[in-house]
Amino acid sequence: MLSCAKDDTTYRANVTVLSLSGIPIPNANIKLSVPVDGANEFFTSTNQDGRASFEVKAKAYYDVKTWRGSFRGCGYVEFQEGETVEQIVYIRTFSDPLNICFD
Repeated sequence: MLSCAKDDTTYRANVTVLSLSGIPIPNANIKLSVPVDGANEFFTSTNQDGRASFEVKAKAYYDVKTWRGSFRGCGYVEFQEGETVEQIVYIRTFSDPLNICFD
């Protein structure tokens, strides 16, 4: 059986920034990057629900760094073909000894 439908070749992710108590953080800055020279970096801010959406052209792993005021958080996101990946990043105060996101 033949189909005229195109394959879904999109790569999307939603990143949600939360406090350790699970409260969404609006207006948090987010940076997606990979440690490769010449690679694209993406910057945005979260909406009122602590969420930001991204779309890339190919399957990739991106480091996620987020900050707002004296709070910092980090993680990663793996983009998958044809899926919208959901990733949560928790932020902590910059002085928290468990916060190892920023040098």
